[in-house]
Amino acid sequence: MTRIEDLDLERFRSSTFNDNRVLLQGFYWESYRHGNTPPNPTWPTYGNGKRWYEIVKDNAQELREGRFDLIWLPPVCFAGNYSAGYNPKEYFNYSNSYGSKNQHREMLEALLSNGVEPVADVVINHRDGTNHWADFTNPKWDLSSISRDDEFFSLMDAGSFDHGTLVRYYGNDYKTAPRGNSEQRPPYVSHGGTTDQYKDFRDIDHSNPIVRRDILRYLLSLRTLGYRGWRYDMVKGFLADKISLYNRITTPSFSIGEFWDSNQGDLRGWAWHTAIENGRLDTASNVFDFSSYYTLKDNKGNYQALFGYGKGIGLVGDNTDGHPWKNRAMTFLENHDTGYRTKEDGTPQDDHHFDSFANNWEVEQGYAYILTHPGIPSVYWKHYFDWGSELKNKIKALINARKVAGVHAGSLLHTQENARNNGVYAARVDGRFGELFVRIGGDDFQWQPFYSGYHNYREYAYGNGWKVWVKIGGNPDILQFPLKNPFRIPSFTEADEIEIDTSLLYLL
Repeated sequence: MTRIEDLDLERFRSSTFNDNRVLLQGFYWESYRHGNTPPNPTWPTYGNGKRWYEIVKDNAQELREGRFDLIWLPPVCFAGNYSAGYNPKEYFNYSNSYGSKNQHREMLEALLSNGVEPVADVVINHRDGTNHWADFTNPKWDLSSISRDDEFFSLMDAGSFDHGTLVRYYGNDYKTAPRGNSEQRPPYVSHGGTTDQYKDFRDIDHSNPIVRRDILRYLLSLRTLGYRGWRYDMVKGFLADKISLYNRITTPSFSIGEFWDSNQGDLRGWAWHTAIENGRLDTASNVFDFSSYYTLKDNKGNYQALFGYGKGIGLVGDNTDGHPWKNRAMTFLENHDTGYRTKEDGTPQDDHHFDSFANNWEVEQGYAYILTHPGIPSVYWKHYFDWGSELKNKIKALINARKVAGVHAGSLLHTQENARNNGVYAARVDGRFGELFVRIGGDDFQWQPFYSGYHNYREYAYGNGWKVWVKIGGNPDILQFPLKNPFRIPSFTEADEIEIDTSLLYLL
């Protein structure tokens, strides 16, 4: 058996303030269909025979040249032969609809060799049975792993399931077998209720030490597979202090939670309670800034809205209680759950007929905002690889300008009132190496840095109704930010070979 202290793990905080990294979401909803034979032969096929892990591997060098630091990859474990992965069945099985275990590992090795940090999509709020509702295998869990509020128990008690199946999988005493605890009341949400339930699969009880032990074994094994960070799915469904525990033991270089809500108070509260060290926001997890997402989505062309209260929009402009919440904000324009996506037969899903931003000035100006501003920006795979070389080159130029100026998650933002008076948005953003200037809307006649008294800068990127300039010492010709060095490729350890010290399960 391999003990946790024997693993060659680099010790990181969950993430740091003033993070200068840029993330790519390395998949979209239909990615799991690439290279797979659809269940119905009349349904569309994807990928020209290549599995998704192969596609990402083939683009690893291009990600390095685009100066991406992080890539958020799809759910990592087995969830069935044709599944997006959000119904995890076998946590300890790393072959899935995106590729085989070998293809999985080869992709991670290619990314690490190109200096790109893989971030795993970790789905631990709920779990699917191997063949039925709750026959959990690999690792095996009993009924005490399921929240007692789960619909599984009410249906079981009502006799809605076949008795023989229940006896076969849960024993003759299934009616009196221990059940998990109820959903708990988080101290950080405005609605005053419990953590969210998920009706499609079994809600997992994270107060169960066996559950926590196996989740830690799972995450530590993923570290040895090649992952360096976690994207936690549906974190509204369990208490934030469990994120604190999981990050404390597994020491990811990056952590981000999907708390799907535009209420900034709830976003702040969740992040605050994930801190590894109480009262220290710099040890907390990042959170997707849905408040910024909705502001950008609902105010295309409304440049006054981008000023917010003068400090930025969403969490980027939030300094409640004197904390720089922008350091915990991940900004984005689209993800696999938003915008256009399809059913397995290729027709649009309900409420997913359109993308959040059209492939024109809308998406360009959205990226001109998030890639120049505080927070940690995320670029969507489709936007970078599928929406044309012109958009790709503009995103690439924006990332390079951000890095040359040294803009980071905690950068100071100075909005320009003279631009507001001319009906456009403009800002100066202070970086580690210089200053970045951005205008969104209008043209140079409505605002450029000279109008605010700035000098000795160069134009770095421009597009449909936006432009970016950078000022650094000596005002050199346009620079290309250095490419990243490779990361060490770890030796793989299976999850069931990892031993967890029982005392670590209670570090809350």
